[in-house]
Amino acid sequence: MKQLDMEFKSEAGKTKHMRLNYAAQNLDETTVKTAMQTIADLKMFEIDAVNPYALPVKAQYIERTVIPIFGSEEDKQLAKTVQ
Repeated sequence: MKQLDMEFKSEAGKTKHMRLNYAAQNLDETTVKTAMQTIADLKMFEIDAVNPYALPVKAQYIERTVIPIFGSEEDKQLAKTVQ
């Protein structure tokens, strides 16, 4: 599953990310820009009178791959029986 990563600049000039795990996988630029601007305009996440999501910067999908090195389910079951 891909994660939608939206990057903003705060009113203090810091970079802030909003990541959504269950976003649609086929959003276009216009849709995401509009949503990000709405988030910025609503100022609903203000902390100490600073909007952390003041200016939309970019958006991207992130896809992560997990490659186990050790600790499979079989190993976990074996560890339980040894204890």
